[in-house]
Amino acid sequence: MPVSSIPNGSITDVAGITVGHYTDLKNGTGCTVVLTESQATAGIEVRGAAPGSRETELLHPLSAAQWVNGVMLTGGSVFGLDAPGGVIKFLEEHGRGLQFGRMRIPIVPAAVVFDLAFINSEVRPVAENGHSAAASAAREFERGSVGAGTGCTVGKILGTDRSVKGGIGTASVTLSDGTTVGALMAVNAIGDIVDPGDGTVIAAPLSSDRAGFESTSQVLIDTPPRQRGFFRNTTIGVIATDARLDKIGATRLAIAAQDGIAMAVRPAHTQNDGDSVFGLATGESGVEGNLDALHAAALQATAGAIIDAIVSASSLGGVSAVRDLPVWNRLSERLGE
Repeated sequence: MPVSSIPNGSITDVAGITVGHYTDLKNGTGCTVVLTESQATAGIEVRGAAPGSRETELLHPLSAAQWVNGVMLTGGSVFGLDAPGGVIKFLEEHGRGLQFGRMRIPIVPAAVVFDLAFINSEVRPVAENGHSAAASAAREFERGSVGAGTGCTVGKILGTDRSVKGGIGTASVTLSDGTTVGALMAVNAIGDIVDPGDGTVIAAPLSSDRAGFESTSQVLIDTPPRQRGFFRNTTIGVIATDARLDKIGATRLAIAAQDGIAMAVRPAHTQNDGDSVFGLATGESGVEGNLDALHAAALQATAGAIIDAIVSASSLGGVSAVRDLPVWNRLSERLGE
């Protein structure tokens, strides 16, 4: 039995949710789409100081739009914001979106991670790749170094050669009323990845002998490096539930997921982070959401998805996955791998 209390499961345990990826391993980038089978109430919470996004103002509780057809998470920084256009085209082809005269206009907000410095900065996800991701959307999907997680790294304050491979991960929690909360997180954080249950470090800057980890927070306190640039460190994701919520409730769900990021990524929400979380409520369960209970579940699901992203990742681009490091023997026993 695993010693960890990290939840398993998937965001697609939430009724009405599917996930699809486009992955470019050669160039170290990709994109991921979360689609909703029917319109889902949506909100957003941004805590990083350097976000990159598209259509997110529509999610403000005072905006007129009440629902979305999906969310895209993509690599490529601002250039990757072309990719959601392919998702929109796919949904239009399948008759999904806001009815406007004879047309349907799909609503697909998006957020980006900065992976331009990973392998090839000249190749970024484009609309065709977004269309491929949408066409592949299903309940079963890969995790780790795929989709928006392809070019992600973590623990990089001491440089690329001492960083650890990030990725995309998922987890879910079922509540006592039968509703489900699921998270999908693309983890490209500068900070350490920590199991909030007992403080075990899952990934962090590698020690000089690569046998252990340094502490990002302690490095910042003792010997802070020069500023590392713009849009470079980000955890973005989606937190979803099949409970019924209005836009304020979906926004509160996203706020809870940001708390989950702060529990599992240390430090989080720095001035060069773009930490953004979308909250989705499909309402498929028919149960009116208990916001405090959903908040508690969102904390667990988000932290679980972040850790899943790291332990599911594969080495790529000269950056080692935690599974390929000496510390994995100890961590795998604890995690029940």
